[in-house]
Parts: sequence; structure tokens; C-alpha cells
Amino acid sequence: MRKKSEERRQQMIDIAAEVFNEIGFEGASMAEISARIGGSKATLYNYFSSKEEIFVEVMIKQVGCQFEELFMALRNEDEVRAGLLRLANHYLGVVFRPEIVAVKRLGMYYAGKSELGPLLYERGPKRGWTRIADFLKVKMEEGKLRSSDAWIAAMQFRALIEAEWMEVRMLNVVTEIPADQLQASAQRAVEAFLYLYQPR
Repeated sequence: MRKKSEERRQQMIDIAAEVFNEIGFEGASMAEISARIGGSKATLYNYFSSKEEIFVEVMIKQVGCQFEELFMALRNEDEVRAGLLRLANHYLGVVFRPEIVAVKRLGMYYAGKSELGPLLYERGPKRGWTRIADFLKVKMEEGKLRSSDAWIAAMQFRALIEAEWMEVRMLNVVTEIPADQLQASAQRAVEAFLYLYQPR
């Protein structure tokens, strides 16, 4: 029974994705989505509490697997430099893909108009970067990084990784970034982070 329920839920997400792609988030409604599904709004609300929630599920399904792999890249037994460099390279290889940029732009656009921004943040970036913070905390406890607030350290590392390219990519000043330039950026970000957090 649970398997059928999950299959039904995934079907709803797929149909909702079609609606959002056709008429956008603002134009879409729970009534429209339920009509496409072939059921009542009450049935849809049994699975999702709001349009925002189902939209987040669509976004997570479309891009979440790429980030899931990314944030699993670090393991506690990793050597710090090698682990962070692998993460930085992987992150830059994923975050500027067209589908990821599109989701990020949508999230930013609708963030001030609904609860969409907080929902996306809680289900996406916050979960992933919490894993990175956990890794950094372990390395701090091992004495391999300077002891500090691991969450703040994770956010600073993210800022260093994104610093050279995020704004120009999001504003479409740059649409393609050569892999060798991304690798060089990743190397610089890791070196700057390790300089900042070297044990003292």
C-alpha cells in the first residue's frame, strides 16, 4: 500500500512539473494541478500542503540528485585538502549547469512573493551544507583545522567557491565557463580556506 501511495505521489509531482513548465509558478493552481491529475483538490492536499510545497518537490526531483551526489562527496576519513578540493571541483561542475541556474533564479524570483524561498532553502542548500559543516567540525576536533563555528566555516567555504563566477553566471554575463578555469577557481578557494583555518 505504501509503495502505491509513493508511486501516486511521484505521478502527481510529474504532472505538476508539466503544469509549472507550461504556465509558471504564479499561473499554476492546486485546482489546475488536481484537474490534470484527474482527482480532487482534497486528494492533492492529502499529499501536499500547498502549491509551494509541490513546486519544491518538483525542483528537488529535477536537480536534487545532482546535489545529493555532490554533498556525499566528503567522507570523514578524507584528508582535508583532498576532500575539500574534490568537493569544490564537483560543486562548481554542478552549480552552474543551466537547469541548476534556472531553479536558483526561480527560487530568488518567487522568494519574496510566497513561502517558496524558505522551503527551497530548508530542503536543499541547508541540508547539503549542514553535511559539509559536520565534516569541518570533525576535522576541527581532530586538530586538522582551527577550532571555530563549523557552520560559519562552511558558509565561508561556499562563498570562496562561488566568489569568482556566481554573480556573472546568474546575471547571464557568462553562460559557459571552461572546465580548466573552474578547476583553477576551486584550487584557489581551497587554498584560501585552508590559509584561513590552518591550526594555530
